[in-house]
Amino acid sequence: MKRSAAAIVWLLCAVLIAVPVALAGTLELQFIDVGQGDAILLQTSEAAVLVDAGEQEQAAEYLEKRGIARIDLAIATHAHADHIGGFPAVFDTIQVNELWYNGQEHTTLTFEHFVDTLLESGAQYHEPIAGETRSFGELTVEVLHPQRSAADYTGDLHDQVIVLRARYGEFSVLLTSDAEADLERGLLDRYSALEATVLKLGHHGSNTSSSAEFLAAVSPAIVVYQAGADNPYGHPHSEAIDRVRTITEAEVFGTDRHGTIVITTDGHDYTVRTTPR
Repeated sequence: MKRSAAAIVWLLCAVLIAVPVALAGTLELQFIDVGQGDAILLQTSEAAVLVDAGEQEQAAEYLEKRGIARIDLAIATHAHADHIGGFPAVFDTIQVNELWYNGQEHTTLTFEHFVDTLLESGAQYHEPIAGETRSFGELTVEVLHPQRSAADYTGDLHDQVIVLRARYGEFSVLLTSDAEADLERGLLDRYSALEATVLKLGHHGSNTSSSAEFLAAVSPAIVVYQAGADNPYGHPHSEAIDRVRTITEAEVFGTDRHGTIVITTDGHDYTVRTTPR
């Protein structure tokens, strides 16, 4: 039976719509083993985005070994040492074009050193708020929290952490920093859709984070937590991991057990590899 040219074109379009098309490049989502702390690198052929830098120099050392000479965007989610303490070493060894921070001041020497080295680095400084996005080719980084600058906020540092969602094609990751249950409830109230391929558990897998409602809304395929082996806080807490396994079907990875965790995606499919500690 002969088909008209219009019918053939329609059929081809239907096939293209039905079959997800991978992007030309890849994204490497790297949860860097920095012990008890957070450090996450999103790297494409066009850009490198660093979210937090741990407490010591491991993040800077990792970036150097990877041959990364420039960070296009660095994000310091809040002022605790296990998130910002490693930034001075990054500033000292790698060009950082821009740094985002929530603006909240802290009284520690670690915070003072972070600010001093930031000023010396020449990086542009910005305090992002919910709704802002930054794109690097096919990679888009979106801010979900805080709703305004935390420069005048005097409450707990975990209340105003920078929460991010990054997208690369059909692949997405939700980076929650040290967000706890109250902040999670706020996100659920403000956003109708929080689904993500990958979820980084809040506060290193603490039982004060990763509420049942939040896990159900995100419905991740992969869950990652960042914690140091034999850390004094008992992270990750068994209650949080039990909730993940009860509510989701996600595969769980942790830097205390798996070392650095690298998820590579073409925007559709993905692979996970780990580096033993």
